[in-house]
Amino acid sequence: MSSSHDEYSSDEEDLFDENEKTDVYLGFVDDVIESDEDDEESQPTIEDTFIGSKPIWLHPDSQPDPASLTCDNCDKKMALLMQAFAPIDGKLYDRVIYIFACKNTGQCSKKKGSVKCIRGINKDPKKIAQIKAEQEEEVRKQLDEKLKIDNQKKLNIELTKDLFNNSNSGSGNPFGSNPFGSSSSNPFENKSSPFTAPAKSNDEESKKEDKKTNDKKTYAQASALKADNKVSKIKSKDPITLPSYQGYFIYVDQEKFKKVTLEPELEKYKHLVEEMEMDEGSSSDKKGRSSSVSSSSSATLNPQAKKISNMLDDKYFENFTNVVKHNPSQILRYDLGGKPLLYNGKDEVAKKFIIEEGKDFNVPNPGYNPSSKRQFELQLMPQTIMNLEQLEDSNNIAINDILNGMSWGTIIVCTDIEDYIPEENFDENHVGYIEDWCGVQWEESV
Repeated sequence: MSSSHDEYSSDEEDLFDENEKTDVYLGFVDDVIESDEDDEESQPTIEDTFIGSKPIWLHPDSQPDPASLTCDNCDKKMALLMQAFAPIDGKLYDRVIYIFACKNTGQCSKKKGSVKCIRGINKDPKKIAQIKAEQEEEVRKQLDEKLKIDNQKKLNIELTKDLFNNSNSGSGNPFGSNPFGSSSSNPFENKSSPFTAPAKSNDEESKKEDKKTNDKKTYAQASALKADNKVSKIKSKDPITLPSYQGYFIYVDQEKFKKVTLEPELEKYKHLVEEMEMDEGSSSDKKGRSSSVSSSSSATLNPQAKKISNMLDDKYFENFTNVVKHNPSQILRYDLGGKPLLYNGKDEVAKKFIIEEGKDFNVPNPGYNPSSKRQFELQLMPQTIMNLEQLEDSNNIAINDILNGMSWGTIIVCTDIEDYIPEENFDENHVGYIEDWCGVQWEESV
C-alpha cells in the first residue's frame, strides 16, 4: 500500500506538526480494486486491507457461518464494508477483521443485527512455521545490520584516533576510503503499521508493494505457540454469494495534526440551515401574521432545527469534527487497546465508553470467553460511505441514493483481549471465525 496521500503529501508536509502525533493509525483510500477477477495482480490478498469488494477468506474453502453474513432484520445477505489484515504482536498466525452491513438500508438502517463484525484467524501449523521462520530471518538481518553499523562506528573512531595521535603520519589521506560514506541506515527507526504482514523472503512485484505498508518488524519476541493443533472437522461449505460495493485498497499512516486549527466542518448540514432560514423568512413575510405566530410557524415547519442544534451542542460531536478536520479523508482509525472517537455522547453506544478514568469500558465480555474482556480495536469513519456509495461523483448522484443510503456516523469494533476463538469453531483447514462486538453510532434523522 502507498505511503503517501493528500493529507501528508510532500507539498503539504509543513502544514502538520511533527511533534503532534498519536498512537492512532489512519486508513486512506488508495487504488481502486478492478472488477476483472481474472487479473490476479489487481486483486486483493489476505494480507491487504480494503473497503468494499468481496471478502477474502483465510482459506478458499473456509468461510464463516452463513448466519454471521445475514442481516438479522430482513434475512438478506450483507455486503462487506471493510476487511483489515490485523496481525497482533506475539501471535504466530494470520488474523483478519471483517465488517459487514445490510444493503437494504431503507428497511434495516438503525436496526439491531444489520451491521456485524467477524474476526478470523488461521492456525495452520505450516503457515505458523512459515511466519516464525520469516520473523527469525528478519531478526537475523536486523542484528547483522546493527552489527555492521557498530563495526563501522568502531572503525571510524579508530581512524579518528590515528589522525590526531600519530604525529609521524603524513604519507596518506586516512579518509581515502571515506568510512563516513556508508549508506547504511538504522533498521530500527521505522515504526510499523498495524496492518502489515510479516517480512517476506522473496521480493514482491512493485505494484503490490505500492498497495502495502512496510513489513511488520516486531514479531521476533513472539511467545511460544500454546494453541492446541486439534481442530474439529467442520466440513467446507459451498461458497456464499454476497452483494458488494465498489472496492478500494487502503493504506495506513500514523495520525498527525495540522498546525492551523480551523472551525469544525459542518458543510454537510449547510443546506439544511439555509432551508431553515429561507422558511423562516418566508413565514415572517406573510401578511396578517404576528411575530409570535411567525415564530411558532417557523418552528413547526422546521422540526429538524432542534436536532441540528442538539448535534452542534454535543461536545463529543464537536470533538469528533475537530479531530477529523485534520485528516478529512480518513476512513479508518486503528488503535488496539485505545479509545474510540465518539460520534456523539448521547446514544447507548456512547454510554459504554464514557466512563470514569481508570475503569474498563462497559462493552459486554465475550460470551465465548466469559472470563476475558473486550478492548477497542478499530472504527470506520463516515468518509467510507462517500467512497462505497460513490457520493463524491456528483454527476451520478440521485436524491434517493442519498436519502436511502447508509446513515451511520461511525462503526466501533471491540475484540477479545485474548484473541480467543473456541476450538470447535475451527475447521479442517485450521481456520476459525467468531462474531465480535460492534457498536454503530447512527446519524440523527434531520
